Amino acid sequence: MKRITRILPLFIAGIVAFSCGPKKVENTNEVAEDANEEKFEDRKDEKDAEFVAETVASNYAEIALAILAREKSNNSQVKEVAQELETGHNKILGEIQSLASAKVITVPTEAKDAEQKTIEKLREEKDVKEFNKKWSKELVDKHEKSIKEFEARLEKTQDADLKIWIEQTLPHLREHLDKVKALESDVTASR
Repeated sequence: MKRITRILPLFIAGIVAFSCGPKKVENTNEVAEDANEEKFEDRKDEKDAEFVAETVASNYAEIALAILAREKSNNSQVKEVAQELETGHNKILGEIQSLASAKVITVPTEAKDAEQKTIEKLREEKDVKEFNKKWSKELVDKHEKSIKEFEARLEKTQDADLKIWIEQTLPHLREHLDKVKALESDVTASR
């Protein structure tokens, strides 16, 4: 009987621990979106928070793409542009995170799922020349999309701090776009 009374609490503890099991890691993009929806009553403030959170996630993707190109490409131009993008987007990321903190906006700590899948597909590309072409096209597309989103938010936001930040950041994004377009042209032309 003594043995059962000693084993029974351990058995119950094991069942409780097992039933709790490993927790599903939450997507930080969804967490940020939910938190900001709850936090901001005004629709304009919520849209600004959504823009900030998406900009943070996008910069995580840009940085990951730049690191991937530096590791995977054998093209010195690709590596050079990737280094510039990594440096530039780390700076942008730091700035937007500071702005988010000052505005009490919840932001993600990772790229969005779709961007992570794109990065993974590029990582799996075996042909380095094809990688260079696909990578540069992806960066052109991402920068064109970002510039459109920045310009749209600039027109709509009432937040003076966000407006100033967008105005200061847009020239850097346009410069990045020019560089990746030139790179795309070069890597596409080289056979």
